[in-house]
Amino acid sequence: MALMLSGIAGYSLATAPAASAATYGCNGSQIDSWNNTYNGTTYATTYLFWDGTNNCVAAVKRGSYYGVKTRIAVKAWTDKDGYVKGDDGSYLYYASWTFKGKGRCIAVETDVWNKSGNNIIQDHVPPNGYFHCG
Repeated sequence: MALMLSGIAGYSLATAPAASAATYGCNGSQIDSWNNTYNGTTYATTYLFWDGTNNCVAAVKRGSYYGVKTRIAVKAWTDKDGYVKGDDGSYLYYASWTFKGKGRCIAVETDVWNKSGNNIIQDHVPPNGYFHCG
């Protein structure tokens, strides 16, 4: 199974224009984004939104996976709550999850499966610890 921990390989910040939170079932303003890449191909871009109380993370498919029903997941952790679940399913465009962020530092994981059902990306950001303390 080709499993890429791209967080270890180094996560790259996306240079895409600001995403609309409402498009992905989120509230607030975009505060960060990064590409989820394996072997030079970007399969998703993860967006992080903040509304002053909650974070929302959305993993949006890219390239040949956009509009194709394959499995994609986005998961979150906080330094106070540990694992706070996420959204995992077979979707055409994106997975998103909203969770409490006020007074917490967070970590996010995006997973992408290929069309054959194999997990090709497991991107944990940041690679160690937490970031974006709210």
